[in-house]
Amino acid sequence: MGQSSDQIRQEIDQHRSDAAQKIDDLETRVQDTATQARDQARDMVDDTIQTVKESVDLRKQVEERPLVALGVAFVGGLVLGGITGGGGGGQQSSSAQGGSQQGQGAGGTLRSAAQRSGLEDTISNAAAALLGSVTEQFKSTLEQNFPGFSSKMDTAQDTKGGLAAKSRATQSAAGTTTTA
Repeated sequence: MGQSSDQIRQEIDQHRSDAAQKIDDLETRVQDTATQARDQARDMVDDTIQTVKESVDLRKQVEERPLVALGVAFVGGLVLGGITGGGGGGQQSSSAQGGSQQGQGAGGTLRSAAQRSGLEDTISNAAAALLGSVTEQFKSTLEQNFPGFSSKMDTAQDTKGGLAAKSRATQSAAGTTTTA
């Protein structure tokens, strides 16, 4: 029996103190790690939100791509003009002399010229290609920032009904994929 009870008690107290210090150190490390993880997640969410905001910020898109914006506005004007019936009254003179078009106005004359030259078809094709590209870019951005978006989009497209029915279908599809 080499040690007295006081020595053993001191040794136990020292071990308790060491253990308490180690627990405090571990607690501090866990809190620091949790804080870092939370801050990284917050930064990632903030970056994603900023990216989405920038990708749908019309003013920024126009500033970065003014010619594309001009083209989209022009095509939109032509489409809107076609839907609403164009710029002029479309009345043709029954005069047999010159066959000139009266009352059609500058918009109607430009539209006729665009139709005859094939420019209207070219613009329609360019508009379709542009809208397809924008749609694909938008879907790609959403899929990148919101993984699983494209499968939910497919589910919504395959579902009949309004927004509420499509929303329920995409939510129930998400529930089945997470439980499977």
